[in-house]
Amino acid sequence: MSPGQVVWISAGLVALWALWAAYFNTAQFGDNIEQFNWAQSLELGYHKHPPLPSWLLAVTIKLFGPSVYWAYVLATLCLLGTAAFTWLIGRRLVGERVAAAAILLWGLNLCFSQRVQLYNHNTVLVLWIAATIWLAMRATAATRGQALWWSATGLAAALAILSKYQAALPLGGLVLALGLAGHLNRPGQRRGLLLATSVALLACLPHAVWVTQHDFSTLRYAAEAIESPGVLARLDSVASFLANQVRFALPALLAIALCWWWGRDKLLSSPPSDAAAAPDLRVWLFGLIWAGVLALVVMALAGGVNLRNHWGVQVLQFSSLWLAYEWDRRAPIDLRRLLGAALLVHGLSLVWYEFEHLDPAPYQADRRVDTSYPARRLARAAVAHWSSTTACPLHYVAGTVFDAGLVSLYSGGDLKVFDSARATPWIEREDLQRRGALYVLEQNDAVPDGVVDIEEFLLHRGDEYGRPARTVRLGVLPPERPCDLGRGPAS
Repeated sequence: MSPGQVVWISAGLVALWALWAAYFNTAQFGDNIEQFNWAQSLELGYHKHPPLPSWLLAVTIKLFGPSVYWAYVLATLCLLGTAAFTWLIGRRLVGERVAAAAILLWGLNLCFSQRVQLYNHNTVLVLWIAATIWLAMRATAATRGQALWWSATGLAAALAILSKYQAALPLGGLVLALGLAGHLNRPGQRRGLLLATSVALLACLPHAVWVTQHDFSTLRYAAEAIESPGVLARLDSVASFLANQVRFALPALLAIALCWWWGRDKLLSSPPSDAAAAPDLRVWLFGLIWAGVLALVVMALAGGVNLRNHWGVQVLQFSSLWLAYEWDRRAPIDLRRLLGAALLVHGLSLVWYEFEHLDPAPYQADRRVDTSYPARRLARAAVAHWSSTTACPLHYVAGTVFDAGLVSLYSGGDLKVFDSARATPWIEREDLQRRGALYVLEQNDAVPDGVVDIEEFLLHRGDEYGRPARTVRLGVLPPERPCDLGRGPAS
């Protein structure tokens, strides 16, 4: 079996996970819903993050119409693109066979399998970071058109920054790797890097202006991770972060263990592999992986930053290249055996995912499981509650942003979601007062002034094990003025 065939199979498994999730999910991750909410207005930035992921979703909806599945599609395309660029980078660094093994291990990571339908800023970030690194490699190796390659590198870097500010870490690691590997020794290469930097800054300029005009809200949101805990709390933050990264990688580690167990009789007699590793491989691995990990550890221990688990999605996105290389150095990787192990682990994970979603009630009683919410039932009940209260058309949904977003998305995607004046500034409170709004509130949320006709919606009935029932509340803020009854209620 050729390395190229293995890569195609791995890509097919990513797509299979997206289809599997779309079939069994009754709702979507909160981050998906947040993107749908923001995509209702094209802005140069949003109160928490840069705009690119929301732009991509907004353009998709504009071109093809609303659908609950666009987040699945975009997330899958981003990860398939990431896999393609990672494969190209891997071929350059470790050779085709080991790169193919790395892609199989990459696809086993929980972030790129069970959570493949998660569309957020990390999903878009990993795509553009992988693209930036590959383009930079091409730029340093090009004998013609270097300016074009460096310009493309700068544009890809800008798209990474416009996806998430965390891009600064891997971009810094890229420059470090280029320098340590000697790719910036010549004046022409240094001019190319300067060109790429200029293109990136120019492309980010409109968003930077927006940030200054909006009280640096995105930077202040990013700074919320900075705390001032004691030494033990900082160590605990690092330990918890690293433990969760191992948890995400467990399926890949299980596949490696299976391969070693199946081939244990050949390990002692197998000579070390002569994988076609690049002479500057160690430098690249440090720049692409360990420099970012080291930076996070220093930020936590010295700066009091509370490390968030999802930061590891990008920081360790190339860790499969290191895993495959170190494994192959000790005993040549049998691609066929690894593929069999990967298929077995994927199969068991798919069955487990199905089992979890066939009866989500226990999970919903203990904790919120976004993908198991009764989204369509909630949307129908909410719109019906509005229609039973007023004959005016429904335009706005407000309250708990996740639940309100579900109502909007699963009732057709046309209802505007109001979060707050800061989060959704394209909707003013006067609009809600004038045209009315449907409120979806958690059990303990205060009822806003003017909201009437409160009705309970049952999410979970409770059970014999003592887990309590869970509900949300539906309420109506009536329009200030009589509406044209001939238009009828929204449906």
